[in-house]
Amino acid sequence: MCYQVVELYAVCKCLYYQHAVDRCAAYGQPGHYPHKKEVLVGHSCGIHSRRSGHSYGASHYSDSGYSSSHSPKSSSRGHYR
Repeated sequence: MCYQVVELYAVCKCLYYQHAVDRCAAYGQPGHYPHKKEVLVGHSCGIHSRRSGHSYGASHYSDSGYSSSHSPKSSSRGHYR
């Protein structure tokens, strides 16, 4: 079974980081899709924390080891290592 971890901001659900697919032997077969595991990190992205009137930055509350300085919706694929 293939898995893919997707990190989302806890409040606004914007994409924080999308990891590569952890492939199994059936990867690429017709009808076989990776199971996505959503992990909530931080509070809200920079766009939504400003819009809601909060004075703190989203990276201040990040639970992940990755930088949150990139735009949360700049790519539908996210960033890969």
